[in-house]
Amino acid sequence: MNFKFILSTLCVCLFASANVDAKKIPVPEILKGHKDKALFTKLKGDKVKVTSLFNGKNLDGWYIYSKYGIDNDVEKAFRVENGLIHLAGESLGYICTNESYKNYYLRVVFRWGEKRYPPRQEQRRDSGILYHFPVTAKDEVWPKSIECQIQEEDCGDYWCVGGATVESPNRREQNRIIRTANYENPGKEWNTIEVICIDNKSEHYVNGHLVNHAGNLSVTEGKILLQLEYAEIFYKTVELIPLK
Repeated sequence: MNFKFILSTLCVCLFASANVDAKKIPVPEILKGHKDKALFTKLKGDKVKVTSLFNGKNLDGWYIYSKYGIDNDVEKAFRVENGLIHLAGESLGYICTNESYKNYYLRVVFRWGEKRYPPRQEQRRDSGILYHFPVTAKDEVWPKSIECQIQEEDCGDYWCVGGATVESPNRREQNRIIRTANYENPGKEWNTIEVICIDNKSEHYVNGHLVNHAGNLSVTEGKILLQLEYAEIFYKTVELIPLK
């Protein structure tokens, strides 16, 4: 069976739902050339559903967690401006989806801002996508989950957070698994991060390049969160395609 031919004929199914994009979005290019054909078999029929987790207007579908608690954004560090998620503030925290997800392709587009805050004003800018955060786990800095690192020169690293575990052939430093290469765009250019999760494995892509993969994930479903970690960051796109 020619999987590339099948995938090249896929088109996007439009849904009359508030949380689904009203515009056509092609099947992500990275899925067409993916090395693991088992993932492709999870796309049913000739259409795929692309869900936009960020509506470009507000944080509907998300909640805020800061040192002040849930949805208590005293510092106004979590906001939407000019169609972008804008995270900036002198503390740690995150925005988190209300819903839990399993077996999906996730695409996030981000760029760095100018501001860095103490105690890390001289350090590399840092954020992250934490996924498979169980609905039964506690909100805290940081909750049990798997992290796709977003940090200058380290995008695509794994971090095993809050007791979560994974196995990978790539180089490990305690709870961190180092990405194989640096494909980040410099400065304040936009970068695309892709995470593919299927059953108990996942893969991290940076600007279309596979940079990390792992199996035997100890957590395989949960909420998705975007970190604020003493560095200004903008998120433009947060899109998800179910794979089962």
